[in-house]
Amino acid sequence: VGRDGAHDTALVCVSGNLGAAYMGLQLMEREKAVYLSQIDAAKTEAARRAIDFQPDFSGREYLLERLLKPEARRDIVEALRAAGLRPTAMIDVSDGLASELLHICRRSGVGCRIFEERIPIDYQTAVAACALNGGADYELLFTVPLTDHDRVAAMDDVRIIGHITRAELGAQLVTRDGNEFALQAQGWTPQQAAARS
Repeated sequence: VGRDGAHDTALVCVSGNLGAAYMGLQLMEREKAVYLSQIDAAKTEAARRAIDFQPDFSGREYLLERLLKPEARRDIVEALRAAGLRPTAMIDVSDGLASELLHICRRSGVGCRIFEERIPIDYQTAVAACALNGGADYELLFTVPLTDHDRVAAMDDVRIIGHITRAELGAQLVTRDGNEFALQAQGWTPQQAAARS
């Protein structure tokens, strides 16, 4: 399945949840900043060596796991196969949902509408901006024909988050209060990407 097969009225689907890897990165950056502030505050080299800093990740282990141990969703590919579903377009979410969805739209010559309330966000993430632009979740974003609605809706760990439209309607995010905004891809900065490697 390529990235260029999405058609008007197709459903936009995503596996798992989004934004946790980015939040894991933010958590690590916060703890690094705390450590560096302790180093800066130490007056002597001996005081710096005596610092016994332990980062505080309690209750946020899932976020770190999503950042440090991403896993490709082969189980979703197998579930699609078992359900007799063949996506019309597919991409992994490595640069953020907005970026990947815009990539499918450009390659397919279509637009889309996704709905904020349908974007699957882990309770520890709970920030839509992280889901849209965070990246490195390695979940699957795909489209299926509208006629496959019932079969894809019945799949575990897959959410229908919107639909494909004609290109002239653009790529839009529909907020919880019904406002529409053009999707914009931001993705991670090169410094953030380097921090992951």
